[in-house]
Amino acid sequence: MAREDYGAQVEAEFLEEAQDTTNELQITIGNMRSGGTSIGEGTERVGALVARLNLLGAATDFPLLDLALRRFSDYMRDLELATDANMSDLETFIDVIGGLLAGEIEANTDTAEFYRSLPTRRPLDLADLEHLNIEILLVEPQRSSAAIIARELQNCGYKVTTVKGSIDALDLVVRTKPDLVISSAVLDVLSGIDLACALAAMPATSNIPFCILTSFDRGNAFLSHLPDSAGYLRKGSEFGTDFAVALRRFGII
Repeated sequence: MAREDYGAQVEAEFLEEAQDTTNELQITIGNMRSGGTSIGEGTERVGALVARLNLLGAATDFPLLDLALRRFSDYMRDLELATDANMSDLETFIDVIGGLLAGEIEANTDTAEFYRSLPTRRPLDLADLEHLNIEILLVEPQRSSAAIIARELQNCGYKVTTVKGSIDALDLVVRTKPDLVISSAVLDVLSGIDLACALAAMPATSNIPFCILTSFDRGNAFLSHLPDSAGYLRKGSEFGTDFAVALRRFGII
């Protein structure tokens, strides 16, 4: 079989299975709304179906779908019981994914605007809080630390995407153009210092505010190559104070 024919077959099989999974998502949400499926069981099922979509999409090249599934996965992370508002957001994701699979959303759509248009979670106890249209990319390899910081930022109304590694972060910054990047100093392939230098050097990202997140003192040799344009955030109890300083410095609400 020719390589082009094989690629077309893989894409056709992906689209068919992805559409079936999307239909199953729609049915699950409908059953949750009608009471045919318990909220807890339905939420767990939705999470499993989103994970399936991510696995299906890993071998294909659909950039907008990749972004939609990334945000959908972030939305479902640690969601145990979906509220009516959550289910409305899930239906929005399903509509968007269905539109992408059907070719109803143009492939040349601005990726940053597309990403910002997707729903994000808000804390249950702050359901009336309006989201600020401010995207923050948090690069933090430690799951527990990332969850704590992301929750604190979300409590302030910010939209937060969390990634573990530097390469993934570089890709997302270029595609989604966040309003602020917060990166742990110690990462995987590249350090947070390397990431800051790379972003500062590229015309496409040089104007995006960047903050290093660290337990190192500001004068530590590990931070010596940090660009002067970068902000400094201390992990722990001083994070809130440093974050407020960074917001003022960068003119972010």
